[in-house]
Amino acid sequence: MRWAPGSFLWLVRHDLRLAWRGVAGLVGSMRPATVAALVVVGLATMHVLAWPLVEILDPYLHARGASIASLAAILGATFTWMLAQGIFGLTRALYHRADLDLLLGSPLSATRVIAAKVVSIAAGSFGSIAILALPVAHMGALFDGPHWLGIYVLLVAFALLSTAIGLALVVGLFFAVGPRRARLMAHLLAAGTAGAFVLGTQVVAMLPAAWRDSITDQIDASFLEQATGLAAILWIPVIVAQGNIVASTILLMLAGLGFSLAMVGAAGRFAAASLASAGSDADAAPSGRTRFRSFRSGLGTCLRAKEWRLLLRDPSFFAQLALQVVYTIPIAVVLIRSETLSLALSIGPTIVMIAAQVSGSIAWITVSGEDAPELLASAPVTRGAVDLAKLTAVAGPVLMLLAVPVIGLGLVSSPLAAFIVFLIAAMAATSTALLNFWHPMPGNRRGMLRRHSQSKMIGMIEHGLAMLWAFAVVFALMGTSVVLAPLGLVLVILSLVRRVGHRRSDPAADVRVPGQPLTEAA
Repeated sequence: MRWAPGSFLWLVRHDLRLAWRGVAGLVGSMRPATVAALVVVGLATMHVLAWPLVEILDPYLHARGASIASLAAILGATFTWMLAQGIFGLTRALYHRADLDLLLGSPLSATRVIAAKVVSIAAGSFGSIAILALPVAHMGALFDGPHWLGIYVLLVAFALLSTAIGLALVVGLFFAVGPRRARLMAHLLAAGTAGAFVLGTQVVAMLPAAWRDSITDQIDASFLEQATGLAAILWIPVIVAQGNIVASTILLMLAGLGFSLAMVGAAGRFAAASLASAGSDADAAPSGRTRFRSFRSGLGTCLRAKEWRLLLRDPSFFAQLALQVVYTIPIAVVLIRSETLSLALSIGPTIVMIAAQVSGSIAWITVSGEDAPELLASAPVTRGAVDLAKLTAVAGPVLMLLAVPVIGLGLVSSPLAAFIVFLIAAMAATSTALLNFWHPMPGNRRGMLRRHSQSKMIGMIEHGLAMLWAFAVVFALMGTSVVLAPLGLVLVILSLVRRVGHRRSDPAADVRVPGQPLTEAA
């Protein structure tokens, strides 16, 4: 189907095509046939794995004596995740703009351009959950009944509502606090929204059994009462999940109305905010009295100051790291609830894995995301000195991240256990940092979440190292000599990776000649 150039659907197709190219970029240089085969195998596997979930969720959807609190929690987590994705997408569109400057400078209606952009962002939010939820809907509809297809209605409605709310929040923040602060607050708000519900459910899971039962009973009673007004509206998604056609129609109507109101009220303001952000440097220092600091000599001091200052100026980096930390915490919660494990054995592996992940991310930014490689290549310094300075720059934020949980563990558990966890966490952080130093993958520092698209093997090795260090801290806390096994595997992996490392000793090798492929530059 062909749409008239400049029409709303034509613009939507354009934005969706750009989004698809971004997703396709995650597979690197794989052949289309290979990608298609992997997609088919992946979808088939997900549909097979979805069948047990159908069995688990079936009592809640049919209301056969099962508590409704769990279903409400799943729907709440889904909506908050999609809201966070919408805020992230709208913030990227507002500040990174990409083709937005060209479109807003064309004779097209600014409202139409923004509306198409927002629709594509809503489609992205839908896709982020649909890839996991729709296999469940398909298997449920196939073996249990068509009411499972209500998941489609839920996801479409959630995508529209979450994007509409995200649009109002982003535009409101921009004009309330200004371009620079709005960008920081929007990223933190998105990360907090995505993690708040997950952390909240984990806090509830850690409560005494009597308290949890009381909360569950109150939620069930509220659902059975079916109160009028706002309370009834909040329960509509649960009723839709149970296959009620009337509730599905009402939810879609409310979602469409909310999305339309957001378009009418905020699309024009979003266009004005985009034009305003184009004329301001969101990363620049805040206006006001300028504070000058004396220039300090020394390669290490200057490079550390430069890297830390760039990290502080990048709110999206902290938001992405926060998501990594938040979605690792439930592992510790599950272990803490075990009555057979000590506190150190419960949270030690989580601390180690977080340290490894954060260190790998920061190391990639300082090495592969370097914005001035030509400047470093032309400076009268050795590559080893630069790497050492950047490695110490990575260590600073990681040590700050480890300080609070390790000190808390020492006070609650034992100083020896805290020291063991800190030592292994520091070694884990060092190993993932060295991996990124030895195998740099040049890219934009804003693409941290896609940093393994060029080399899936490096990504697998990084995750494997984090897992091995987690096993090592468990064995070390247990005081068994089995700890030598994961430590030995780590040393073997690092030695092999270092031996086959493709990084050149010449500093100029890290400088990419314009037009040269990234793989050749590395």
